[in-house]
Order: sequence, then C-alpha cells, then structure tokens
Amino acid sequence: MGEVEGPDESEDAGFAGLVDLSGFYAAVFKPFQDYVRNQNAWIGEMLAESAVVRMRPVLPRVVVDSHLIRMDAMTENLRRQIADLTGFNDMVRQALGPLAATYRTTQWHRVFASLGDITKGFYPENLRDVTPGLDDLETLLVDEGIPLMWVPGPPTVRALLEAPDAATRRRIIGRRWKGVVNDCETVLEEVHHPAVEDARSFALDVVHALRAGHTSAAQALAANLLDSILQRLDKTVRVQLTQNDFKAKGIKFKLDDHKFKVACTFAPVWYAHAKYFPQKGDPIPKTFGRHPSAHGVSRTQYSRINAVYALMLVTSVIKFFDTEPPGRR
Repeated sequence: MGEVEGPDESEDAGFAGLVDLSGFYAAVFKPFQDYVRNQNAWIGEMLAESAVVRMRPVLPRVVVDSHLIRMDAMTENLRRQIADLTGFNDMVRQALGPLAATYRTTQWHRVFASLGDITKGFYPENLRDVTPGLDDLETLLVDEGIPLMWVPGPPTVRALLEAPDAATRRRIIGRRWKGVVNDCETVLEEVHHPAVEDARSFALDVVHALRAGHTSAAQALAANLLDSILQRLDKTVRVQLTQNDFKAKGIKFKLDDHKFKVACTFAPVWYAHAKYFPQKGDPIPKTFGRHPSAHGVSRTQYSRINAVYALMLVTSVIKFFDTEPPGRR
C-alpha cells in the first residue's frame, strides 16, 4: 500500500559493497536487450510477409512468388535464430555461474533472508503461504467483505482464493463454519494486550454461543462488540474507516489510502457498515451488516453464516489492536 513501512535507512548501509553486479549486467542483461530488440524486428518482418501470402488470391503472381521465395529464406533464418538462441542460453548460464556462487556465500544468504522476513512481516500467519495479490485482496475484502487478517486458517483462505465467485466463497464459509470458529478461537486465545482483554472475553462468548447453536445471540453480541471496539478509535479515523457510501455515491474503500494491516483489517469492517435505512424502505440485506443487525432483526439478516462473518470481523479487529500499539496505526 502507499504507506507500507520499509527498513530503516541505517539498515541500508549493510547492503553496500556486498557484490558488484555491473559485470553481471554487462554480460547478461545488455546482450539480452540487444537480442530481444533484434528478435522483435525480425518477427515484425515475418508477420508482414505472412500477411502478403494470406492475400495471395488478390495479388499479382509475380508479387506473391517473390514473397514466397523470401518466406523460404525466412524459414532458414528461423532455423538459424533457434540455433543462436541455444547459444545465447549457454551464455546466460555461464554468466549466472559467478552470481550463483556469490549467492551461496553467507552474506547473500543474510540479504535474502532479510528480504523474506520483510515480506512475511506484511502478512499475518494465515496468509504467509498464500500471499494473495492486490486484486484478490480488493475482491474479497472490499467487494465481498470477507475478513482475511489472522482468520480464517490457511486451508480456508486457499479455498476462498480458488473459488470462482462470491456465492461459492460464501458457501465455503457456510460449510466450514466449525473450522472457522475454531480458527477464531485459536487467534483469540493468543491475544494478551490488556487493552483488549475484555473484548477478547466477549468474543470467546460468541464462539461458545455459536457452538451451542445460539446463532442469533452470537450475531447480536458480535455486532455490538464490533461497535464497542471501534469506539476506541479516534472519531475522525473511525468515520473514515466505516463511512460506507458505496450504495449512494459508488465510493469504495481504498486499500491504498492506509497502511497494509489497517487497510486489510478494516476494509471488511467498512463493508459491514453499508448504509441501511428501514424508514426509507431499504430491503434487509442477506449478508452481515452492522446496521441491519441492530435495526433489521429478522430471519433474513440473522443466520449462522452471518454470525460467523461477524465473529471473524471482531476477531480480526481485536487481533489488530493486540499487535499494533498506539502510534503505528
């Protein structure tokens, strides 16, 4: 995202003077650029010639024959190009030899290990093996309101990413609800910050209510708990993260406007705050929402799957406050 924190400048000095790659660039990338440039020119010429041959019925015989002769020559040229490419591959392999030897040194192991640690730091534990891209995150978090931060577990995350559409993803949550509830309990048990100790306790009550079959009570508690947790945010920030005007103005939550963990944690929270005005005749939504949970109590809004969504939301937000101390948000 636009504000992702990078390594301290003091760490950059550790990279200086490790390896001089200028020779590697001169041996590999410069010749490769020349090679690609020559191939592009040759392919363009071949395509032009093939177009002439396809127009054979409408061109004079002498023109067509001359181009056919040239096509024969180009076929031979293609054979030579393939041979050249084989030689080029050998050259690349030889040039990569010193770099591979350098990579095997201890200092390069440290460099790449550090880069790996930085990448892992962006993702919570449940996403580190699947590392979804920005398009995936926007679809699931913003467009569908599915929490992904810390919960659910990796197998469910992978199934969600591989699913073809929103309806399938919702069915996956519905079928795996027991496993998702277990995932939430596991994460909540790891929460230790005193500031969210009470919230953690109430979230575990949601877990127990769901397991006991009290889905309506679970959803009501989770929805109100979410609202209570959000009160700890500065009012301006809270409004920014929950002001869902998509229905009226088509304005989406922008992941790029926030740091990575903030964006991914609160995008589904934003989704759950879609405007709902029963006095205006708004239909009660079937997907979980904070407002219809409070003002549209019905069999349409209250369901086991919506209670699971609500539990996932409060678990993500509680874990966020457990891991992100004040001043880093």
